[in-house]
This record gives sequence, structure tokens and C-alpha cells, in this order.
Amino acid sequence: MRELPSKFIAGRFWVPVKAEYTGENKIVFKFKFNRTLLEEVKNMEGARWNPDFKIWTVSNTHRNWFSIDHLTGKNPYAPYDAQLVDYTPTRPLYKHQVEMVRHGLTRHYCIFAVEMGCGKTLSAIEIIEESGFEDWLYIAPKSALASVKLEMIKWGAKVTPHFYTYDGLRKLIENWPSGVPAPRGVIFDESSKVKNPNAQRTKAALHLANAIREEHGREGFVILMSGSPAPKSPLDWWPQAEVACPGFLREGTYEKEKRRLAIIESRESATGGMFPHLVTWKDDPGKCNRCGQPKDHDNHKMANTGDDVFDSMVESRLLHAFEPSKNEIADLYERLSGLVLIQFKKDCLDLPEKQYRTIKVRPKQSILNSAKLITATAPSTILALTLLRQLSDGFQYEEIEAGTKECELCHGEKEIVRPMPDDEGEYVDCTITCPHCGGAGEVPKYKTETKEFPCPKIDALTQRLEDHEEDGRLVIYAGFTGSVDRICRVVQQSGWEYIRVDGRGWYSSLGNKSSEEMLLLFQDKQRTVEKLAFIGQPSAAGMGLTLTESNEIVYYSNDFNAESRIQSEDRIHRPGADINRGCIITDLVHLPTDEQVIDNLKKKRKLQNLSLGVFEEALTAAMAAETRKL
Repeated sequence: MRELPSKFIAGRFWVPVKAEYTGENKIVFKFKFNRTLLEEVKNMEGARWNPDFKIWTVSNTHRNWFSIDHLTGKNPYAPYDAQLVDYTPTRPLYKHQVEMVRHGLTRHYCIFAVEMGCGKTLSAIEIIEESGFEDWLYIAPKSALASVKLEMIKWGAKVTPHFYTYDGLRKLIENWPSGVPAPRGVIFDESSKVKNPNAQRTKAALHLANAIREEHGREGFVILMSGSPAPKSPLDWWPQAEVACPGFLREGTYEKEKRRLAIIESRESATGGMFPHLVTWKDDPGKCNRCGQPKDHDNHKMANTGDDVFDSMVESRLLHAFEPSKNEIADLYERLSGLVLIQFKKDCLDLPEKQYRTIKVRPKQSILNSAKLITATAPSTILALTLLRQLSDGFQYEEIEAGTKECELCHGEKEIVRPMPDDEGEYVDCTITCPHCGGAGEVPKYKTETKEFPCPKIDALTQRLEDHEEDGRLVIYAGFTGSVDRICRVVQQSGWEYIRVDGRGWYSSLGNKSSEEMLLLFQDKQRTVEKLAFIGQPSAAGMGLTLTESNEIVYYSNDFNAESRIQSEDRIHRPGADINRGCIITDLVHLPTDEQVIDNLKKKRKLQNLSLGVFEEALTAAMAAETRKL
């Protein structure tokens, strides 16, 4: 165990401290009252005050030792202020990739917040080789791993790490053999996967990173790579910073970081309890630090009317003097300096601008009538939107009876034992006919089938295939498995082969091939397969892949995930893309709800912000327009 301190520095003064370990992996501190020191200790992980013994107890963790080193006059930030090491690449790297490699070789524990398509994988290969160690893990989503393995082959990587998905990492940590040391380094690719501090994969990532720190100290490597230099929520930085370097951000918990970055107010829930509500981010000094409103808001219009009742409201939650806030969001990026390397594609690469276009197809009156019926009868907005999206894609899922199965309640016995009141009101066990199966011992079994009907989106997609006959490559995304299956058939009927990637995994019309072999065929400039389409769901096939042999992505339909949409768009917009051909992002729009979903994704709003009223209004307008045409 490390030697415990006997004094802490607080401001300009040293404060004597009594410290000792406990048998519960805790550290106990006792010191005289000092406001500055008190704030530091309260921010430590697991900080607890014991009033009986007048002591503070904190967890014995890497995060807290980072703070202890700071309080004892050491500088734990020194590795992040150090000048970057010299490095001469052995491969043709861009200037920004060289900076990534130097950053990783100097910091060891850090984050690359580098926009998609800037070549993070090649930089990671160089770091692994330059480290001088071969014991590395590479963690990434399943679709990204296939592309990473190809990059390793393409660049002749001298060190091959052990590859795991994030789910595979969780299982690896759960079953780690006793006595086996931690690896020398780990790459966490698409590290937005560890932005939820309560997720099991985040906990597994933190456990592995801490084991590397414990085993190898400054000679270990923990590198996170994210394609989002400016994440949707600034809170996404806290869990990733904890994995890279716990303690770098002072706040000891996710909630403490949230209270620093945002204005929070208590609100009453439907059940009568209270819950913290995020009012706004502290991103503008012009926002009030108490209510988040600008200075000229009614909350800040003070009065001295002589009316005791009215004046008593002054300084209440509703009426108070304006208190300028601090721009904590800008300050957060300053605090992350050294740990996080931020790079944007526009500053690094000469790529064609994305060209967005929408192809609108005309819905038949019968489809509009069906859509109107769905909005009128659906019990919730979520269900209505799901059914409308299916309708727009030209199918509906149906539950079809497919034989029988054993009753889950009586397990085929036809009867169950249940406590029943007797004549005296006492409950006794009685055997009764199973109410679930009616005494049959079995119940109907259902399976989901897809009922398809003519859809003008198919004609529009067929036209896109015809327009790509010469170059022979096209990327197509769809939100439903039923849509993906239909597109695969349409592609083959048009004389194309296909690669399909969705929640069921990787599959190709070309036979039994690995995901790496499929990607090689798609990216093959010699066109061994003359016409090949990549068909996938954005959430399953939108991360880490390089599909630059196609200059167009067609979104037959979308899912609800804004991150999946952003990531999937960049599969063709990255190094290797043909500047002369450009980069085209095409959305097929059938029902008005398609436009609502696309607009929702662009604005990154939550699904809850949509309402049935919005759909009904759009459908009514569409039906009126159709009537005028007739």
C-alpha cells in the first residue's frame, strides 16, 4: 500500500492530517476545520462524514489518490502538461495523425476526440507498435472490429491485439482467471459506448483500466477514441475521463459533475415524490445561476410595493435578484486540456462536402387512410410512430398463430394450487383448473410474420440502383429488419449482390464469408464483384466501417438514434472518398411521418417531443393535397 500523508496543502497553508487505512478498502482522514480542504475531501469518491468520531472516510481508489497527490504538493497533472515526445512515422501519416500518435505515446492514459474519418485506427496501430509491447486489447463495436482488422492487414501491423466487443469485454472481466496480469495496454474504440456510468460495459472498462494502472503504472496505456469531439451532452465526458484518468475531473461522481455543469431544480413527480430536473446548461454568463433565465426575465423583476405578502415572495424560488452564472461548459473543455485531444475533420482533411437530398414519393389514398386510422386508434405515440414507419416502408408485422406450447402457468399439469378462503375466512391451498390455459395444459404459440404491400419507395430505390450500374456500389440503410429483408430481395432482383448487416449479424449473398472478406470485396477497386450493395441498419452497421467505394448512401428509412444517423453517414465520408464524385446522402420520404423522424434526428430531439397531434396534422394536410390532385 502507498504511504499515507501526514499533511495536506490548503490554499497557501499546510494542514496536519491524521490518515489511516481501514479493513474495508477505505481511508480515514481527521483534520481541523479548513473550508478549502473540506471542499477537496467532500469531492472525493465515497466521501462520508462520521459526526461521532469527527472523521472523513473516503474510498481507497485511483481517483482519490490522484486528489491526494495533488493535496500533498505533487503534480498528478504533470504527464498531461509535458512536451510531446518526438516521433517519426514509418507509414504515410497525415500531420494530424502524427499528433495523435505523439499524444498517445506521451500521455499513455488519454482520449482522442477526433471526428469520424480522420484515421484514428492507423494512429492506434502506430501507438501499439511504438509502445514496444505486444500485450494489447482492442475493444470496439462488432461492426467496427471488422474494419479494424482489415486496417491491420492493410497496413501490415507488426502487433496484433486481442479483439473484443464491449459485450465480450464484460464477459472477459467477469471470467478473468485468477493470477493472470492485466494487459499492457487497451484501445477503447467508439468510446461513446462507455458514456453511461451505470452501464455494465462502462464498469468493465473502468475495471480493466484500473487494473492496467495498478499493474503497470505510467508504463501502461489506456486510450479512448471517440468520433464525437463535441458530444450531445457535456456530461458524456465524465465517464470517459474516469476510464482514462480517474480524478482528472475534480468531481467525484457523475451527479456532482452534473450539478457543476447545469442548473438543477427539484420538481414533483406524478407519484408525489421529488426529482432533480435539468433546467439548462451553464454555458452563458447571461443566464441566471439560480433559475437559468436571462436578466430581463420576470423572475428578476424585483419590487418593494409595501405589500408584505407580495414582497415576501422576493428572494423566493420565483422572484430573486439576477445572479450571473459562469460558463462551465467552456471551462470543462479547458479542464480537459491535455487529457483530451480534439480534432475536426474539416481542419484535417480535404474531403468533398456532403450533399443532402430528399426524394419524395407519392402515397396512395389507401395508405393515407390506413395511416389516419393508426393515428386515431393507437394507444400511444410510440406505437403509432412505429406502425406508421412500418406502413411507410411497405409492410406490417403480424402475429400469426403457429401451433401450441406448454402453458407457462401450470407447466402442462392443467391444474394449479392456489390459496382460497374457506367457510371461516381462512386461506387454504386448493387445486383449481389453470385459468391461463383453461385446463388444456397448453396455449397457442405465435410467430411474427411480415405482410408486404406495394410501396413507391421500392421504385425509387430501384432507380438509385440503376443510376449506380456503372460504378457498381451503393450503401442502403433501413430502420426495420423487415425492410432490410425486402431490400435484399429487390437488390438481387435488380442483378446486384449484397452484404447485409443488422441485429442478426453479417450475411452475404456471395456465400459463407467473414465480415473482413465482405468488406474487402466491397472496397475492391478491381470490382471482383461487379455490382455489390451494402445493406444495414444504422444502429448495427453505422460505426467504424469504411465504405468509400460508394459515393451515395440511401436511407430507405431511419431509426430513432441520432448518433447512429451521424455515424452511419460518415461511412462514405472519410479518407479514400473520391473528391470528384462527391458524397451524397439521400432520404426516401413516403408518408409525412418520414419527414418528422428525419427532422427529429437533425435536431437531436427526444422522441417524447413528438406527439400524435403532429402526425395527425401532417397526415390531414397530405390527404387534402391528394384530394385536390384527384
